[in-house]
Amino acid sequence: MATAVFQPRTVLPGDDVTEIILSSTNTSNHASKTKTKKPKLGVGLSITTCEPNDSAAATPAPFFLNDGTTNTTKPPTKPTLTTTSDKFKITVTRAGNLIQRSNASNVTYAIQSNSRRYIPTVNDTVIAIVEDRAGGDHYRVNMLGPHPAMLCNTSFEGATKRNRPMLHPGSLVYARVTLAERYCDPEVSCMGGAGTGGGSRKDWMTDEGTFGELKGGTVIRISLGLARQLLHPQNVVLEALGGYGEGMPFEIAVGVNGMLWVHSSRPEHTVLICNAVKNSEILTSDQIRGMVASLVQTVSMNSKDD
Repeated sequence: MATAVFQPRTVLPGDDVTEIILSSTNTSNHASKTKTKKPKLGVGLSITTCEPNDSAAATPAPFFLNDGTTNTTKPPTKPTLTTTSDKFKITVTRAGNLIQRSNASNVTYAIQSNSRRYIPTVNDTVIAIVEDRAGGDHYRVNMLGPHPAMLCNTSFEGATKRNRPMLHPGSLVYARVTLAERYCDPEVSCMGGAGTGGGSRKDWMTDEGTFGELKGGTVIRISLGLARQLLHPQNVVLEALGGYGEGMPFEIAVGVNGMLWVHSSRPEHTVLICNAVKNSEILTSDQIRGMVASLVQTVSMNSKDD
């Protein structure tokens, strides 16, 4: 029997999605041959106990913490749920799409929204534009947030005070947010760390590390929602573009701040990739694959005519 696939759905603040999440989790656990996955809540979802007049709220619902203990008084910010409890309610706190992401040990539900303003969060991967030097050891960079960010000139893999990259106004860097406080400027780093997905940490001089200066290529603005979609491991448009292999080699860097860097060997391929990515935001999976095939065919025909 084929396993039912969770379908994202549009939700609004205040919507009760308890039954949707629990029924989907129970279905996937029943169909899975591996151990039972624990459901978790991501951004945009809140869990509360039932109202006092509800008989099911006679005792607080248990919430599983990261250390394995339980808390029966106050739910944590992002609790792990039990799939059998009827003493809590899961509500939506922001408008967007309810999505499901799973790995070997758990399944996470979150709200994917397309906000217009980027708010820095620690460990976000961003593309930033160098504006100017800010003192002796720092650069001021623009990552399209509320305030400019600071980048230390030794915050590169293998960099020292004597051996460090020299950046100029207008240079692009692929960086990671390391500080995002309310009352001070954010800080970014071009060094790997926890939560970066195991990216390459080669010396900055090799130009083979995950983070660092982005040389050449083209950068475009995209929506914040599309940027997060592109970072998903099974993104349809990137899989379709990558399926052409050596016929259309390219590199991309996606910043969750709404910037996309594309580098390829031919200008027409760069234009094709940028258009395909932008178009994918409003298309279904089948439409995306057809659109990419059509664009590639058109570019190939024009190249032969030339």
